[in-house]
Amino acid sequence: MTKILQLTTYPTRYPRHGGQLRAHHTARVLEESGYILDRMPVFSQSLYPRGGEDPAVDLDQARTKRRFRDTWQVMDLTTCELAAVDNTCFQKFADRIQASDADILMLEEPWLWPAVWRWRDSLSAPPPVVYNAYNIEYRAKAAMLVEAKVSGADDICADVEALERDLTQCAAGSSATTAEDAATMQAWTENRVVVARNGTILRKVEHLHHILPVPLEPCQKFLLFVGSGQPPNFTGFWDMVIPALSTLRAGERIVVAGSVSQLIESRIEKDGPLCMARDRLILLGQVNDLTLECLLCNAAGILLPITYGGGSNLKTAEALISGLPIVGTTHAFRGFEEYKSLPAVTIEDDPTAFAVGIRRAFNSKGSPRAIHLQKQLLWESTLQPIVDLVSTIAS
Repeated sequence: MTKILQLTTYPTRYPRHGGQLRAHHTARVLEESGYILDRMPVFSQSLYPRGGEDPAVDLDQARTKRRFRDTWQVMDLTTCELAAVDNTCFQKFADRIQASDADILMLEEPWLWPAVWRWRDSLSAPPPVVYNAYNIEYRAKAAMLVEAKVSGADDICADVEALERDLTQCAAGSSATTAEDAATMQAWTENRVVVARNGTILRKVEHLHHILPVPLEPCQKFLLFVGSGQPPNFTGFWDMVIPALSTLRAGERIVVAGSVSQLIESRIEKDGPLCMARDRLILLGQVNDLTLECLLCNAAGILLPITYGGGSNLKTAEALISGLPIVGTTHAFRGFEEYKSLPAVTIEDDPTAFAVGIRRAFNSKGSPRAIHLQKQLLWESTLQPIVDLVSTIAS
């Protein structure tokens, strides 16, 4: 049987954020397709103190050597390259790969490529590499660095682009989450690039009606936004949803779950209290799966206010499969364009029009998605192109 060594830059057995979820389900779907998966997470333990999984190579001790230490937006680049440039880390990295004796190496995101390249360079017949790209990273980094007014952004982005191009050229095959990203990558290589968009799972939540986390009450109607602490989540929410708070009526709320809550709270404290936010915005922070399912069961709708960023939005698949009314942006539907015309889906890119969409969502009802639409959104379906790609390479 074909053995795949999956290299990630975070723990994946108990996934929380989008990258962890995609890597986790990629491994699961490949295992269910008959492959042997060896998971090799390489990360700084201090960044995931409650990850539930130890790193195969802990980069903590080498972090003082990383480049751009004051630029957190590129921490994934500068921390992971320590696996290649720090000799102690690299030896542990090389020993772990060698011990795996895998037939195929699978890189989730590009950040560990320098270490993989250094290891492969000493071999006469290294195993083929599959590259699973979640974004065109240099574009995503450029948007974040420009927004943060980071000096030297062009040079940093040039490094990221060179890394992506080299990995795509050297990989036996690659995947992207959108057709647009795949076209960019295909221009870099003669090898195959497939589109495997983000997916979701089907949740059974009907039994959780009227079960809500504090301070929500069953008499309140709310729209739900779920997001990590990535800048596109915060910026989109602040620009598109905050202006709409003044249109909410008594008993209506906007509920935010995920680590983006901390960014929103910090901005409100920095800019002074928003009187409209005091009783209309509820920031729950990170929540467990049961709480998320309670929120999805009781929400009046879901918000997808993403205005920039790369790849496709994992939360879009979850919103679509829920059957709830959705108010989103064009950017939030990258990779899911064919679903924009579904009933109860509103797409607006102007804050004023987005506020009108929010008002419409409070006044409308969703409906269960057709079975064939649900199946299209499940990870088993969206990741099938990666399974097919691996099958071709393995044979």
